[in-house]
Amino acid sequence: MENDASTAAKFRKFRERAGLSEQEAAREMGVSMSCLWDIESCEGDLSSCYSPEEVGSFCRVLRISANELFGLPKLPPISAEDLVRLIGEQCRDRGMTLKQFEDAVGWQLSEYMEAPNKLLGGISVDGLQWLCKELGIEWQRALAK
Repeated sequence: MENDASTAAKFRKFRERAGLSEQEAAREMGVSMSCLWDIESCEGDLSSCYSPEEVGSFCRVLRISANELFGLPKLPPISAEDLVRLIGEQCRDRGMTLKQFEDAVGWQLSEYMEAPNKLLGGISVDGLQWLCKELGIEWQRALAK
């Protein structure tokens, strides 16, 4: 997932490049100073604690794309609605229930089947990665905009 620099170090570098102090960035991102410190200091905090929507919001404040932050290639985007459709297709194609698919992914997804627009705000980036791995698609596509 990372190139030369860690995601935490890149986040800090992009914040500084945007000319934002820690206080300004935390305020504009709607997080506490301690949360910002964790994002910039603890590798994995961003992907385990924040949803794709939150990461997208942070990136808008930093004036970068999520692909830049994670050092990812640009890929064609996929919507939350498409992800939910693919979940249904995978369950049918593999002859499994949604519960069995949830167990394979390690994340509860049933609440998003009727409200796909909540999916990218309800799971972490790590959860998105697990889901997309099970679907056989690149997780970065859900971050592309």
